[in-house]
Amino acid sequence: MRHIKILLLLTGLLMVLNPAQGARLYKWVDEDGAVSYHDRPPPDDTRYHVEEKNFQSSGGQNISAEARKIAAKYPVILYTVPRCASCDLARAHLEKRKVPFTEKDVGGNRELTVELKALSGSVSVPTITVGEKVITGFTKTWLDSELNQAGYKDPGAEKEEAEQ
Repeated sequence: MRHIKILLLLTGLLMVLNPAQGARLYKWVDEDGAVSYHDRPPPDDTRYHVEEKNFQSSGGQNISAEARKIAAKYPVILYTVPRCASCDLARAHLEKRKVPFTEKDVGGNRELTVELKALSGSVSVPTITVGEKVITGFTKTWLDSELNQAGYKDPGAEKEEAEQ
């Protein structure tokens, strides 16, 4: 029952806020029934059941075509667990910067835990990858530096420059 309420709340928020305008949302369900949502489908060699949702609307924030091109070259992946304040901060910062990213919830997912350990040498969250770069923990300046080097624009910095 709790999951249904959460799903309804998330669906309502997506309809009202709809930050993924014109984008696709993929619902991944693993063999244990764990559900996670991502902006791209899972790799072909996984056993996820996938449902795809297209968001088509005229208002709201769009991820720019330029950001999509950069994401193809330097994909951003955020490894998280539920009820993690640092994970929430990292997610909010990526959303604020309008960076397309995939979130992988490693909580209770053995395969993702093994993937994270192989990637970073530990199972610390949040762990963020920007292309081949691996950032363990959330430090805004470190993440911003890596995003800037990859070519992701910082809307906040552009706004500050325009005001000066």
